[in-house]
Amino acid sequence: MNPSTTRYRGTVKAYDRHDGAGTIALPDGREVPVRYSAIRGDGVRVLQQGETVSFQLQETRRGLCAVCVQQE
Repeated sequence: MNPSTTRYRGTVKAYDRHDGAGTIALPDGREVPVRYSAIRGDGVRVLQQGETVSFQLQETRRGLCAVCVQQE
């Protein structure tokens, strides 16, 4: 399934660098999961709790998830 072209902004609620997974909170209160492979950048890509990020949403069989995540 293709991601939407709309970019959203949210705050990293949690991210476990060992699991490569975390959660991004949207301003409306929803939360979406994020995986290491969805973070854009070179080298080791890590998100920090409280950091603002922009991303696209993609519908998967498990629900919405964040993709094309960029740190701001």
